[in-house]
Amino acid sequence: MKVWDLPTRLFHWSLAILFIFMIISGESDDLMEWHFYTGYLLTGLITFRLIWGFLGTRYARFSAFTLNPIASIRYTNKLLRGQHKPLYGHTPAGSMMVVVLLSLLAVQLSTGMLSTDDIIWNGPFYNSISESSAELAGEIHESIQLLLQFLVGLHILAIILYKVKFKESLLPAMLHGKKPKHGNTEHSKGDKAGLDEERESTSLTKLIMSTIPAVGLTYWLFTLPI
Repeated sequence: MKVWDLPTRLFHWSLAILFIFMIISGESDDLMEWHFYTGYLLTGLITFRLIWGFLGTRYARFSAFTLNPIASIRYTNKLLRGQHKPLYGHTPAGSMMVVVLLSLLAVQLSTGMLSTDDIIWNGPFYNSISESSAELAGEIHESIQLLLQFLVGLHILAIILYKVKFKESLLPAMLHGKKPKHGNTEHSKGDKAGLDEERESTSLTKLIMSTIPAVGLTYWLFTLPI
């Protein structure tokens, strides 16, 4: 059954690759310039995902998410007790994780553009704030980086848990976009009709509407001096 559309899958893997490079480049003075450039690409990528969260297909839309912390905790408790029924879309815990990661990444990227490496490179907006504010932005930037790495680690552990404990492989679905159809599969919040429905086809118009602002923002950031 078709679940994840191609734009969502491309976003997911592009985010993973850029995030890994951000960690590596952030620890190297020789790669610091590329650290900033990668941040610009990530900013455009997240901008796209935020828009696609409203214009995308069924399971990519935020309206299909279960954004309820209590439901997320209950779901996680059941999961740890070995109680699990597969969902086509994001689980309650997965929904919250997506929103938290996107929010933290947005703050991480914003503070990075306000920071300096104290050697050569300054963020494009470093000179627009006071030195004390820039120092605070740098501290927040470093702290969130550690938190993001921790959450990504949890995400990977969850994938392993699903595979080992429940024999459910999540990675293939994010490669080809399909999940097996099961009679006991629960319905996601976004399944308004209460049926096991495939996602609709990707709208080219909506894809363009989501892409143009992201590309425009990324291009503008690349024109700024660092």
